Amino acid sequence: MKWKFGFILLFNCFLIVECNNNHSDSSRTNNFKAKKEDTVKTTVKTDNMEKDSLRSYDTYQFSNDTLVQDVYISYIAPNEIKFLVKTTNKTSLHKCEYSGVAIMANGEGTAQGSDELKDDELYGVYEYFTKQHPFFTIDIEFKRGNRMTIFTKDDKAMCAADCPLSSQGTIRRIILSKGIQHNPTW
Repeated sequence: MKWKFGFILLFNCFLIVECNNNHSDSSRTNNFKAKKEDTVKTTVKTDNMEKDSLRSYDTYQFSNDTLVQDVYISYIAPNEIKFLVKTTNKTSLHKCEYSGVAIMANGEGTAQGSDELKDDELYGVYEYFTKQHPFFTIDIEFKRGNRMTIFTKDDKAMCAADCPLSSQGTIRRIILSKGIQHNPTW
């Protein structure tokens, strides 16, 4: 009888240990799956960009204490660009993305107002307009320039109020793509 009781106790301990191991393995698997899903959620899936690599885009960025604005531009014709605008609010963690195709209004450049780092210096830009939102414009400095701005009247309709798509300052180029671009000034 002593042996039976000892065997049952040992068998129960073994079962408890195995259940704990299986639970920790499944929780590790669930944690891995959750991390994998988070990775998938941050993958860019927007208009015309699902299969594109963002390395083939010129990359611009603006950052302050509250916001990070990333803009990706690819010239698909001398007067047409593909773009992706991503804004992240660091405090509320809201994110907003907008992408599409924009077309240059005409072949002539215009003067853009203030560059906050250069005492309101004016610089020439090409203006690109989107078809989906007529009040959404992207102004890029000539010759794949070092700076750009975005103007929109639809910020509140497109994103949370604390996560605007409009430029909150001059957006500066941080990466120039190595891919072939069809910029109008070459």
